[in-house]
Amino acid sequence: MKQKFFITTAIDYPNGAPHLGHAYEKIVSDCYARWNHLLGNEVFFLTGTDENGQKLSKAAEVAGAVSTQVYVDENVEKFKNLCAQLHIGNHDFIRTTEKRHHQIVAWFWKKLQDNGDIYLDRYSGHYCLACEAFYTETQSKNGKCPVHETELTYMEENGYFFRLSKYQDWITEHLKNNIDFLFPSNIRSELLSRLQGEKLLDLSISRPNQGWGIPVPEDQKMVVYTWFDALINYYTATQLDAHGQDISEKNLWPASVHVIGKDISWFHAVIWPAMLKSAGLELPKQVYVHGMVLGSDGKRMSKSAGNGVSPEDCLAQFHLDSFRYYLLKVIPSGQDGAFSLEDLAKTHNNELANEYGNLLMRVIKLSLRSLGSQITPSEKIDFKLDIYPQFKQEMQQREHHKALLTLWTGVRQLNAYINQMEPWKMKDDLIGIQRVMYTALLNIQLITQLLVPFIPESADKALKLLGGQGDFESTVNMKTIAFNIQDGSPLFPRIEKEKK
Repeated sequence: MKQKFFITTAIDYPNGAPHLGHAYEKIVSDCYARWNHLLGNEVFFLTGTDENGQKLSKAAEVAGAVSTQVYVDENVEKFKNLCAQLHIGNHDFIRTTEKRHHQIVAWFWKKLQDNGDIYLDRYSGHYCLACEAFYTETQSKNGKCPVHETELTYMEENGYFFRLSKYQDWITEHLKNNIDFLFPSNIRSELLSRLQGEKLLDLSISRPNQGWGIPVPEDQKMVVYTWFDALINYYTATQLDAHGQDISEKNLWPASVHVIGKDISWFHAVIWPAMLKSAGLELPKQVYVHGMVLGSDGKRMSKSAGNGVSPEDCLAQFHLDSFRYYLLKVIPSGQDGAFSLEDLAKTHNNELANEYGNLLMRVIKLSLRSLGSQITPSEKIDFKLDIYPQFKQEMQQREHHKALLTLWTGVRQLNAYINQMEPWKMKDDLIGIQRVMYTALLNIQLITQLLVPFIPESADKALKLLGGQGDFESTVNMKTIAFNIQDGSPLFPRIEKEKK
């Protein structure tokens, strides 16, 4: 049955060039969007930029920009270009400075206010400008930001508050009773531990208006706290399109899955659900927390450590699909993983070029040489790979790296079959070679079809070369189909000098 599948990335902070973590999050999200498209679901894929933070004004000033808006516009283009370079199939790119977002934030604020969950008071606490967040003594050690390890600034100011404390018991029970709401399980355990051991404080949701941000409805002296308005972007895009046209009748909300980094899991799995509950809106079905892309030394990437790699560097040296495949395979779903250009080159050569690429070319060229381009179904088939049920289960469980391992058992099994049968020696056995090559074609069609979410450009080329006359359902159910084969060049030429 066709279902709606609405997937989002976190929206990126445009205060510099995108890094490898941004690319990874978009590739993971794109993989699941393409997978659901294969399943026949109605996919809506959203990404964008978070542009209302105070630190953007400071960053623009430091950079000597003409204005904050000009500074932000220039950096937003870098993130749009990254999506284009990665061939990300997003349907919308939202900017939180857009008029449509201002409209929905004002509406959302009013809903919470009418529910008695927004009030004016005075706040004091320790603040991190880089995070644009206040931290309690429990969260910070020695007065330092738990994320950036920089000194926190003590601040006192009047402002508006959201009654987050009102929803503590409710969100605790929701996390307890809905084990699939937050993936992976260790993040869920961490948040539950915090909820059960710490009394929630109401959330400061405004800042003094310094000329940048979304004004608080009916109080122009204040702007909406950037994290509060940023979360609402997901809902904005389901109500108004990029042109400001009403699309609420499409019923895109709630989100099927928010794909985020673990440093913002509290905002998405605790604060955002409480905001939605107050507004009377449905909660997202899942918050998927991916791991961090580490340097080749296993440490966090940074300029000072000299272990950073930019997406642009990777794409300049490697085929996009090799880059995608490597990230999706070596970074375990929901866990941190080390990234190495040298290892990427080895993975390209060993798995994509040697194992899958050579298998594809052998099957195509042997079939053309022995049987011609038009291959009719064979009455006898030696075997059908039984990998789809496990592959599908792993994809549905957000374990794409395991799904790739499952797929590669099929690649290796089919390679072993070809080597064992030696069809190049069956010149005088037309029935035998028909059986062997059709067995190979049917199975590599399945493998290639399942590779589409991971290496879309290469898989699409391979499917065209195979010319299988069947849809996704007939392929995964291993129904016999005809093939109209074309010759072609290798999809993954070997990299002779592996990158370092």
